[in-house]
Amino acid sequence: MLTRVLSMLPPSFMDDVVVTRINAILPQCNLSDLNSFATAVIKWVRRDQLSQQSPSGLCGQLLQKINDCAFQRLQKANDLDLLLEEMKYISGEWFEEMLLEETMSTLQRLVDHVTWTNVIEFSSFLIKTNYLCTPLLDRIAAITLEHIDKIYNSGTYSLLLPFAVLNYDPPQGEKFFEACIGHFSPRIDCFEPHLLVLLGFALAVAEYFPETVIKAIFNVDFLTKLDTQLETLPDALNRRVRLRLMELNRAVCLECPELQIPWFHDRYCQQLQKKSNGSLSSLQQQIHRLLGEILGGSHFAKVSVFTPYCYGIDFECILDKNKKPLPYVDQNIVTADLEKIPHFEWNSMELSSKDAWLEYLKGKIFEKL
Repeated sequence: MLTRVLSMLPPSFMDDVVVTRINAILPQCNLSDLNSFATAVIKWVRRDQLSQQSPSGLCGQLLQKINDCAFQRLQKANDLDLLLEEMKYISGEWFEEMLLEETMSTLQRLVDHVTWTNVIEFSSFLIKTNYLCTPLLDRIAAITLEHIDKIYNSGTYSLLLPFAVLNYDPPQGEKFFEACIGHFSPRIDCFEPHLLVLLGFALAVAEYFPETVIKAIFNVDFLTKLDTQLETLPDALNRRVRLRLMELNRAVCLECPELQIPWFHDRYCQQLQKKSNGSLSSLQQQIHRLLGEILGGSHFAKVSVFTPYCYGIDFECILDKNKKPLPYVDQNIVTADLEKIPHFEWNSMELSSKDAWLEYLKGKIFEKL
């Protein structure tokens, strides 16, 4: 707590005495403590221009000592449960940039310590890191399949989520998903409404649409309960659940028309569109101007287009069968099947002049026709 307070003070308060005292206690700190120290020191570094220019300064030396202590603690770790406890509240750029790779190496070394008693906590940690490590995910799937009867119902969400988010199918992937679905389906009424929506969305991302889950969510009684619960949730979680419900509604309508679930998110999507209809960025304006030069006028291209199910398209232009661009007079023209201009291509070394940009856009427009 003292270090966090010190991090709010001007850099001039940092002196040899402070650094010496912090250095003295670093070896006693767990990873969560070290994360707090690193966050504070990074603030000092950013405030102190001299430290940024001279990594060998007080802050630079202190940050290096913190890094060394963290690496040593990971390398000596031999108890997965204790390690997960230490890392429960770790997050932020220091962890992602300095410790993530070493952490994954340590977890792979301790992978045999994953059991049915800690597999949910282990999976939850992997979700937080958003890091694809297939041996660790394979272990989660194997433990889940072996001990599915010991997993509590809502815990299956945490076990399924990393596979959906990271787009990874483990060995016996279909058997793994079906085992989880079969385990929680008989007790689906026990789920909190918002958690059931998040679970349904995770399954949809993995291309699973169990009818029991879909029918449980898309009925008037459940949606009424959900609306009541959303009023009690924090704003961020409220927005997230509403968005996931819309995305699940869209996925079900497109992928499972036989279930006859109606699309009822038009008004919600219109609200999203209004919020996103701000001023164009300089990059959007630049690309729109260049598209106008290629097509014969800016009215032949449209920016930020939404499909009937609220999929966003950065830019849209429509060509007839003779490859002649059509003007945007009728705003209800069917959306063209165009791919987006990825920023890493647009900002690459190859595209560093107007002529290169024009050729790139011409290729994107005409090469597929």
